[in-house]
Amino acid sequence: MPESSVAVVPVNYDSIPQIHEKCAQSTFWELDPLSENLASLNPSVDKEAWIAGQSFDHGTCGFNIVLRDSDKRAFATILFCPSSEAPGAIRMPSGSLSRDAFAITSLHIDPVAAGRGWESVLLDASIMALNDRGIPALEAFGYDPEAPQAQSDFNQALVDHAAEIGLMDKTLLESAGFRVIHEHPVIPRLRLDLPPEQDLLSAAEIEYLLQSVPAIS
Repeated sequence: MPESSVAVVPVNYDSIPQIHEKCAQSTFWELDPLSENLASLNPSVDKEAWIAGQSFDHGTCGFNIVLRDSDKRAFATILFCPSSEAPGAIRMPSGSLSRDAFAITSLHIDPVAAGRGWESVLLDASIMALNDRGIPALEAFGYDPEAPQAQSDFNQALVDHAAEIGLMDKTLLESAGFRVIHEHPVIPRLRLDLPPEQDLLSAAEIEYLLQSVPAIS
């Protein structure tokens, strides 16, 4: 099988310029929504500062899928961090993140790549990296795109803007082994204890999924 034209690479200080464009423009998870400093919000600068801090403390805080040998923006980016480093999660209707867990906060992906398995590749890469780091559990908020109208305007706004804030599909998280620990009709909170009980994607399966994506100009 020929080498794929795309690669999965860590998000760190050096790869900040390549994170997905929507990821770069969203500070939904990273900034405290109650902060008095939000009036001076500059999403790109604040996001870069957050990633730089996470990289200094942890080495990497996610993964990009990028064109090999290119400095173009990523086709997809997933981010994770200690639950304490995602203050924006306080907005979510299914409760606070557990203190012992890392949060997989967001997954942004180009429409041309969505639904072809790249989401699973990024999730599994994150699970493997955090398991190797000795993290006891992961948590994430998922949404059900087939759920009836949300019970509040704010919850509906979260669903309507899922692509902008990187909110993940509940089914995607469950397929990676996450289970619901706080029920909610629209946006439940899910958890995966590490090490995972189910097998992750093999290197060959990952390569196949990346190969299966049509050429992107």
